[in-house]
Amino acid sequence: MLNKTATTRKTLILSIKNVIFFAGFLIILSGVTIAAHLYISKSHPSAPESVSENAQLPPSPLTVIRENKFKLINRLYLFEVKTESERYTDLKLELSQIINKYKEKGTVQTASVYCRDIADGSWMSVDGDRQYMPGSMMKVPIMIYFLGMEQEHKGILNKELLYEKPKQNFPSQVYKGDSILSGKRYKIVDLLRYMIVESDNNATHLLSNNLESTSYRKIFTDLEIPPDEINDLNYRISAIEYSKFFIVLYNATYLHRNHSEAALELLADCKLNEGITKPLPKGTVVAHKFGECGRDNDMMFADGGIIYLKNKPYILTIMTQGSLIQDQTDLVSELSEHVYHFMLNNQ
Repeated sequence: MLNKTATTRKTLILSIKNVIFFAGFLIILSGVTIAAHLYISKSHPSAPESVSENAQLPPSPLTVIRENKFKLINRLYLFEVKTESERYTDLKLELSQIINKYKEKGTVQTASVYCRDIADGSWMSVDGDRQYMPGSMMKVPIMIYFLGMEQEHKGILNKELLYEKPKQNFPSQVYKGDSILSGKRYKIVDLLRYMIVESDNNATHLLSNNLESTSYRKIFTDLEIPPDEINDLNYRISAIEYSKFFIVLYNATYLHRNHSEAALELLADCKLNEGITKPLPKGTVVAHKFGECGRDNDMMFADGGIIYLKNKPYILTIMTQGSLIQDQTDLVSELSEHVYHFMLNNQ
């Protein structure tokens, strides 16, 4: 009887110990679970249970231009930051003061500036949306057209064209270089060099007569620029719009890399040493194109391109209208000098 009672006591004690152990285990497990839940909740807050169907994302700070030609790809042409950067506030004030100084002389009526840091896309402008007649600056899209044709029809740059000088005279040029000769045949690749490097209107005339207008217009519409009708002397474009040509050439997003490089090499050989290039240190690479047009006391002079400042290339396009082209050229140079020093000191 005593042995049976002892055995019962041992069994009861063992059962109580098991219950206590199991209860303790559950308490520890619960504590770990609660701690883990608290950690996860703190580190990864849960999303709201429902999102309004009318909720809208904030507007994009970028304007993006794409090709929209193929079904499964959508090639990027360029992107633009929508708003000016505040970092250029002081520079913008300086440039505006310089422009006003020339306006007070009476030889400059209007002037516009567009400057863009290529690395981060930040930009500023002074009246950059104002439109001007670009003159020889339109030789750049003509070059882009023929380099694009070479991509589609390899060998076209070696095609020869006969030049016969037209009876009508071309607009006079203050800044001009060598020219092709009437009665001679030239390869298109050589005509491009005359057109860009020498700013030869004869070469431009011959090339213009051998391009297809629809494909030429497409260059403008692709980049969301008002399209030019070839040889339209009344066509106007703004400094902001024109700078797009340099953006796509630098990024090689419109032409293939080798053709973009070829285009910029020609532009870097441009012989004009006035305008935006004049105040820059000797040896500075500038891929640019200038333009002049008008007559008597209503002249337009513009210059734009890529200044290859060490570690910080930037785009600068300046357009002016006035009564004395030399003063307009001097204004462009003075504005370029201030932009250069600002970019140099803010790398």
